[in-house]
Amino acid sequence: MAVVGVTTLTLKPDGYEDYLLLARKSKALVEKCGGKNIRLLAALVAGEATGTMVFTFEADDLASWGAVGDKFMADPEGVALMSTGSSGPIATQQLSGWIDVPL
Repeated sequence: MAVVGVTTLTLKPDGYEDYLLLARKSKALVEKCGGKNIRLLAALVAGEATGTMVFTFEADDLASWGAVGDKFMADPEGVALMSTGSSGPIATQQLSGWIDVPL
């Protein structure tokens, strides 16, 4: 069963270019940690969802998904990417895991 790691975030005004740099670094590190099929999605709507981005990766199962997260957070670069603070381009973010349910 595939498990998808999902980070939903809202960018600060004018934070798009700075976030793209962070997302590219995150992609390389998530791949190094074992994540697959990494994507960055941008909302196509206006209003409340303006500035919303979704960063995803896949893992084969729950153990693999947990291992990717553990490796990412054990790497100083991963901690730095997650800790941009008030000067970073991210206003809010939420991390979650989703299990692929066969239909």
